[in-house]
Amino acid sequence: MRIKTAITVLISLQLLLVVALIGVAITLQQTQKYAEAAVDRRVYSYQLADELRQSSDDLTRFARTYVTTGDSKYERYFREILAIRNGDIPRPVGYEGVYWDLVAAGIDNNWVDGTSKSLRSRMLEIGFTNEEFDKLSLTQNRSDTLVRLEDVAMNAVKGRFDDGTGTFQIEGEPDRRRAIELMHGEIYHQAKGSIMAPIGEFMTMIADRTLAEVASFHSWERRLAIIDIAIACLLLLSTFVSVILLRQRVLAPIEVMASTAKRVSDGDMSARANVSGASEIANFSRTFDHMVDSVSKHLKEVEQGRQKLTSQTLELEEQQSNNERLLLNVLPVSIADRLKNGEKKIADSFPEVSVLFSDIVGFTEMSARVGAKQIVDMLNEVFGMLDELANDHAIEKIKTIGDCYMVVAGVPDRSSIHAQQIANFALDAQELLGEYSRKSGRDILMRTGIHTGTVVAGIVGTSKFAYDLWGDVVNIASRMESTSEPGLIQVSEAVHVRLQDDYHFRSRGEIQIKGKKDPMHTWYLTGRDSKALPDQELDDVEGVC
Repeated sequence: MRIKTAITVLISLQLLLVVALIGVAITLQQTQKYAEAAVDRRVYSYQLADELRQSSDDLTRFARTYVTTGDSKYERYFREILAIRNGDIPRPVGYEGVYWDLVAAGIDNNWVDGTSKSLRSRMLEIGFTNEEFDKLSLTQNRSDTLVRLEDVAMNAVKGRFDDGTGTFQIEGEPDRRRAIELMHGEIYHQAKGSIMAPIGEFMTMIADRTLAEVASFHSWERRLAIIDIAIACLLLLSTFVSVILLRQRVLAPIEVMASTAKRVSDGDMSARANVSGASEIANFSRTFDHMVDSVSKHLKEVEQGRQKLTSQTLELEEQQSNNERLLLNVLPVSIADRLKNGEKKIADSFPEVSVLFSDIVGFTEMSARVGAKQIVDMLNEVFGMLDELANDHAIEKIKTIGDCYMVVAGVPDRSSIHAQQIANFALDAQELLGEYSRKSGRDILMRTGIHTGTVVAGIVGTSKFAYDLWGDVVNIASRMESTSEPGLIQVSEAVHVRLQDDYHFRSRGEIQIKGKKDPMHTWYLTGRDSKALPDQELDDVEGVC
């Protein structure tokens, strides 16, 4: 084969590879843009769903406030929310999130009006699937039904009633009680729940679809990067072969180009031939240098794309880990596992548990004397110690309300020794607070009450989860605490019966408990015998019931 022909063939091949390299790189850049757009659509889709949920919550809030107070501004807020959602008035810039919280609080943030576009139109623009849009349409339709109920209640406050045609032409005496019943009754709660269910299903559908879409683009990014590198390698290989083939025919310039190609093949993308002149070899040299520039540029772009993909993957993993930790912070482990396994409604009956309430004596007076930061620091220290103690005794913290601390034994993990667990916790808490008072110089006393009986436990809330207890046991335990004396642990007869063989008590006698017709005989828990169940044996008998 003649040199001229060989050169022509080799150069043509190289140019073809350069074009392919550039084409793949451009495709890679476009794919990255599509991936970014897919992420943006994913975020915006969530925003639209959340805005629909938030608007429903805000409508409920202002309707209830209006029927309770009769203040006309809350009805005005109610109408403005509907008008913005329907696109009848401009939607303020930054409307998402806390807009109505700030407006209700009287905080003027100098909002700027945006476009007048209904929430439904914005949903159509984002490109939801038919199934997804059906879910959102169902939600909005149900929300409109709820708005009708709210409208009936608000008109009842003004003494206006439905004439049977959907308008409120019949006037009479204002019926605020009827309005409040409508806004807080079972029908209203059922209607409200029917709105939230399809929103949850929609967000799951969006998560699955958009995640698959983003993953698909990322997969293409990886494939294109591999192809780009492969073409670059082929391009370098063809160049090196050309140099070797022509070495003996065009020694001087080819030697320079060969040396340059070697450096490039070794990874030095800054190497250039820089052969001067107007000859074919010189022209080829300049083409070669341009090729290396292109390869270097595109390799950098490939590396940047890889780094970006890695960063996005790490962010997704971190977000998932944060969600797991947040769920375990607000719910017991077993309850969190049931939620993750798809259980929608969690409510369990426990025939026998022990509930404890405790509060800091003189907290109100202390708050008036001490600064807010000192009060918060003290509560964090005290409740932090009690949290660790609760974990040590295998009991569940339910909540804190101000300076009040509530725990339960036997929930959610059933236990045959719930009374002993709660008693040991109460006695150890007294010792712990005594030691804290000595070290801190603060005279901290807690008033404590305990009762045993049947409760129902479950999750309440939709946007914010909370695990709570219900039953007369909770009320009596609270009364045991409120009627106790500083530094003492008051227990009911039910607790005394279960613990009298292994613990020390002092009879207080009969006291009148709020909400109870007959007086109750109560006791003060003062200590435990050496034969009482040691703390280290708790794990061995958990879950017997």
